Amino acid sequence: MRRRGIGPVAALGAVLLAVALGGCGGSGSDASTGTSVQASAEPEASGGKASGGGSAEGAGKSGGGHGGGAGSAGSGTKVKTAPLKVSGGGSDQYRVQGGDNSIQEFGEESDEAELEEAAAVLHGYLVARAEEDWQAACAKLAKSVKEQLQELAARSESLKGRGCAAILETLTPPLPPTTRRESTIVDAGSLRHEGERAFLIYRGAGGASYAVLMAPEGGGWRVGSLGATPLS
Repeated sequence: MRRRGIGPVAALGAVLLAVALGGCGGSGSDASTGTSVQASAEPEASGGKASGGGSAEGAGKSGGGHGGGAGSAGSGTKVKTAPLKVSGGGSDQYRVQGGDNSIQEFGEESDEAELEEAAAVLHGYLVARAEEDWQAACAKLAKSVKEQLQELAARSESLKGRGCAAILETLTPPLPPTTRRESTIVDAGSLRHEGERAFLIYRGAGGASYAVLMAPEGGGWRVGSLGATPLS
């Protein structure tokens, strides 16, 4: 996202747009192993066993559309979201012949309980974002991601001093209900974990494979990036 002539806040807005639209397509395997605000494309999936945890914590819906006051939870728009599915099966199913399998081989495979827990957090984040419940979405993000959002927003007079929810609300473009629903499709199959980082691998809309960075935090899991990396 580093382009000459594009300011940091404008670049962040472009990232959020890419994140929001990623579920509608995209390919490639530009995988990053660092906690980052950047995103390649976005996820979605089908098939598998249903798992709970679709609700997002920290919800608090108060007025506002895009560009609302600092700390606003957004409009809390209800959309028909997809249920979370956790098929499991491990990372081997996502290997790309002749491709970059660094994420599929990262760390060690977590057990099913950890996979379900991490998948519920990711799905809760995607549902909150689709419903424009910005406070709930921020509650699912890792501290490092929120700090990076604050650092970027501090360079803009209009966003300086505002909270995570207000930043996401201001910079996330409005999208049609169908696109927002597709962004909540998650069929989780693997959680690769090592130290303070993990990758949740899953299938999204159309069966495309994605990986999203997750971070162990506060005795649970938090989403370590705004969007996911396509694996195929």
